[in-house]
Amino acid sequence: MVDLAHQAFSANNFDLAVDIYERAIKENGPQTDLYLGLADSFARGGQFSKAFESYTKAFRTGKVSPGRLKHLVTALINNVNSDSANSSNTGSMKKCYMFTCVLCRGLLNDPLTIPCGHSFCRTCLEKEKSNTCKVCGVDHYGLKLASIKTNVVLSSVICKWFEKESKAAKLKAEGNAFFERQDFKSAIKAYSEALTLCNTDHLSLSNRSHAFATIDQFEDALADAENVVKLRPDWPKGFFRKGIALYGIGRYEDAVVAFLQCLALDKHVMPAREGLSKSLHKILSKLPPDDPKSLERQKDHNPSVFQTLLSNNFNMAAFLPHFTSNTFDELRCIVEDTIRVAANSDQTRVNSADLRKNDDKDKNNSLMEKPQKSGFGMDEKEICSSLVNLDDFECALCYRLFYQPVTTPCGHVFCRACLDRCLDHQTICPMCKSSLSDYLAERRQAVTEAIQTILQTYFDKDLAERQKMHEEEVTELAHNQHEIPVFVCAMSFPTIPCPLHIFEPRYRLMMRQCMESGTRQFGMCIPVSQTEGEFSDFGCMLEIRDVHFFPDGRSVVDTIGGRRFRVVSRGKRDGYNTARVEFLADRMLAEEEADEVKALQDNVYAQLQTWLNTVPSTHRNCITQHFGSLPAIDPNFADSPNGPAWVWWAVAVLPMDARVQLTMLALTSLKERLVALQKVLHYLTSRRGR
Repeated sequence: MVDLAHQAFSANNFDLAVDIYERAIKENGPQTDLYLGLADSFARGGQFSKAFESYTKAFRTGKVSPGRLKHLVTALINNVNSDSANSSNTGSMKKCYMFTCVLCRGLLNDPLTIPCGHSFCRTCLEKEKSNTCKVCGVDHYGLKLASIKTNVVLSSVICKWFEKESKAAKLKAEGNAFFERQDFKSAIKAYSEALTLCNTDHLSLSNRSHAFATIDQFEDALADAENVVKLRPDWPKGFFRKGIALYGIGRYEDAVVAFLQCLALDKHVMPAREGLSKSLHKILSKLPPDDPKSLERQKDHNPSVFQTLLSNNFNMAAFLPHFTSNTFDELRCIVEDTIRVAANSDQTRVNSADLRKNDDKDKNNSLMEKPQKSGFGMDEKEICSSLVNLDDFECALCYRLFYQPVTTPCGHVFCRACLDRCLDHQTICPMCKSSLSDYLAERRQAVTEAIQTILQTYFDKDLAERQKMHEEEVTELAHNQHEIPVFVCAMSFPTIPCPLHIFEPRYRLMMRQCMESGTRQFGMCIPVSQTEGEFSDFGCMLEIRDVHFFPDGRSVVDTIGGRRFRVVSRGKRDGYNTARVEFLADRMLAEEEADEVKALQDNVYAQLQTWLNTVPSTHRNCITQHFGSLPAIDPNFADSPNGPAWVWWAVAVLPMDARVQLTMLALTSLKERLVALQKVLHYLTSRRGR
């Protein structure tokens, strides 16, 4: 029967498992394993009141280890996470902030910008086991933090705008060093000094709480942890610190609540899972009457909160009432409402939290009342206008305000377009000469969100003007349709694929400008002499379909032929050739010509097939791989401005001189082009027959 119960449990049929365990208990009498199985089934089925009753009976009939409560822990975590996700999606951070690390919720310290453009504290990233960005969810496989340098612009601005907070961060770092050496009293002193400079620094409070707990000063640890929770009610670690302190005091019911609050915000905090398991074990275990923990528990614990949660089946509405409303949305959007430049102020103003301790009555009810609305880290602070300087956000390459700022692995920030132009010529950073081969290979180019947000917040008018300037430059490239960039290389034809290997700096720039302008097109002509700028009078437009980049900046561009053109005049732009052109189209066929041209087309197509069948199979396979198969005859051949696709396929693959191909490209009569093609095929066939 027990095996059947195990099978039902494994199949997630918890109601059936409950029935089987209840029958087994009636038939075999009270047994610890049976009660535990029944309790686990109730818990995984979401019936927590009944589960606790069964766990209590299991504890009374035998010895149960904390690890044996794993199903209860999992069920509680799944329950609060499910409610959390349904209410306000509290577990995800989808917004990037200017000065705040979304991992620790504190001021960015030694900020690193990862390839997706989001910035975090170096130590926070080093502690993270995952390479997935917590803001956008992008996976950065093989990310090597040691090769990423501090974001120079972001670090400089933070030190300048947050002088006190930066000094407090250094003191906190000293405290961390003392903690690592297990000099906990010196660590507490350093954290306290940091708090004198910035009494709203939740990280120093959290670390001091940890240090107090390490030396068993749990009351002091609890006081700091409660202040952390008030300052950052959306930060899981604050509730974890509170749970540790409550457990140390012996208030196990309150510790369970605190650990669950932590796990509701982040279910992956493994120490909180362990703390939850131990706290539940203490609640369910009988303590000897003379155990001081038992006396402390009876005196100071808050059974009303735990009993309320239990009676509500650990429902989120009773569990975290202030998180089931729009509080998190308010927290995430508060930057947009509160960041303002203090134009007439000479002093920095900080929204400080009330750090006074609650009296006993407030302490008992603290979990049920709505906390103070709190901003998201330093982004709520207003900056003194005298510190806000446009020059701090000037690109070192174009000497203008950053537009689409990107950060290199060496930590320098440039306009994206400016950096791209530099990398066309050499694969090193324009500032420090570090190699940017990996940057080029990955084609990161993600805008640095923190700097972009600073520009939008403090320099909105300047940014709008800079954007307008950029758009005018792009519009000039995009809408000057008849003055096109020209790639002087080889013959290209309408509808025919034309892969290109781009390695010259001028053509790298040309390809990028074609992509950025949105046209994704350029002209192809053949050289007619050794003189620079001398190219054929006729050419074909190429449309960019895809680009594959190499680590050294070279690329293979997949293009396909489009419209034909005649060059009217020649010019230069940014080092490459341009031309003012007139686009060509075949003349419309007269009604009396249609039958004649159709018959001619059928005849030439048959000749082409005959020639193709005589080509050696190796050569024929190469043609097919490069140009594709011979297109079929189009019954509506007269409707296309370039004529039938199969004709251009023939012109591309037949072994003829480039001058003959150019002549065919220039023809605007389909009949004349077919006649010329017929002559070429006749020549090739007769030559092969000799």
